[in-house]
Amino acid sequence: MTNIVFDGPRAFWLLQQLSFPRLGGTPTEKKAADLLRKYLRSIGLNPKEETFKVQTYQDIRASVEVIAPYRKKYEVSVIGNSGSTPQSGIKSELVHLISTDPAHLKTAKNKIALIYNAINKITYQQLRRNNTKVLIVVTEPVPGMRHLKRNNLFIKAYGRIPSVIIGYQDALEMIHRGAKTINVICRQREFTGTSRNVITIIKGTELPNEKIVICAHYDSVNQCPGSVDNGGGSVSIAEFARHFVNHPPKRTLVFIWFGSEELGLKGSWAYAARHKKELAKPRPPLSLKSEQVGLLINFDVAGTIFGNNSSVVCGSESMANFVDSLAKEKGIPFQIGHAAYSSDNIPFNEKGIPSIALNRSSGSYGHSTLDDIKLTNAEGLKIMGQFGLELVSRIVNATDIPFDLSIPESDRKFTCEYVERANPYYKRP
Repeated sequence: MTNIVFDGPRAFWLLQQLSFPRLGGTPTEKKAADLLRKYLRSIGLNPKEETFKVQTYQDIRASVEVIAPYRKKYEVSVIGNSGSTPQSGIKSELVHLISTDPAHLKTAKNKIALIYNAINKITYQQLRRNNTKVLIVVTEPVPGMRHLKRNNLFIKAYGRIPSVIIGYQDALEMIHRGAKTINVICRQREFTGTSRNVITIIKGTELPNEKIVICAHYDSVNQCPGSVDNGGGSVSIAEFARHFVNHPPKRTLVFIWFGSEELGLKGSWAYAARHKKELAKPRPPLSLKSEQVGLLINFDVAGTIFGNNSSVVCGSESMANFVDSLAKEKGIPFQIGHAAYSSDNIPFNEKGIPSIALNRSSGSYGHSTLDDIKLTNAEGLKIMGQFGLELVSRIVNATDIPFDLSIPESDRKFTCEYVERANPYYKRP
């Protein structure tokens, strides 16, 4: 029997190389893609890349300066694709929005609004109608500044309000000290950039036309090293690929590192559009020559020293039971559920391809500047890396797939509702 060992130190070494900001469509994302392709070539694979266009941005300068009744300048970050103020900024009265009730939102008319609540499309439209000049969004109370962006489809539908994000403690100080008149500078360059998916294939030895996709996104949010989200997932599946180079699988494995997931699943939507024939269910009469992707396994968020292990299945109960049984066999604390996991599996689920999403995270520093290499180590990567590698090995080398490859109506409904609810954030291009 093949000795299945996930090399945690090797994966951690690669993660150290990959832990730098990798915003979709920018030169640093390309640097990460080049690094991954170089590594894959070093282990004997022949990776390719598929490019696509994305609306992205580069932050230039941002600040919030209180002018009255006291003077102080606060560090803030731009919210990507939200637009820019004039170079000197916008000076106006500050309104703290404590509610998204339409009557209360009117208090932000022709003013600068400070808001902690989530901004949905209805709230945003009302703020636009009220000619709110700038939005200052308060981050969660964690030490690191979180980085956000507006999806280009959202902007196209609802327009721009220059927006910045401010730290929780700084926002509290502004309220306690009665900040009234402020000046906000939000400068960014918005442009159409080139993003890319990195793809490599390991052909099956016995059932080459039966394909299983193993994927992770390799981009990060702006200014974030993204060691956990999702450098950890990216290096984990790179280690999977190295294992299967040395131990060829019965079925074909398609490894994909998706770009621009953080900009709205852009890489996976682009792949699904380009490979729609390959992802379509074959029609009768069936042929042994019919190639078909039957399953996707997505590794998104991994490697934390402190954290919880979980899996989200969009598929049959027998699939969920298989994952749960392996976790129990290995003695790994594990949470498993049925839902639409917010990641690159969504475009595949929509086409009827079931998925297993794996992750290990602490949930504290996601999308913040503190998501860096200090949160991870070789053992943190190995916990879910070993489990994921054994899971993939059992499935890809089984005489018959040990569960039903279908999506029940309840999970299909989850996916449809998720896409509709998130619209236009995760809408297909």
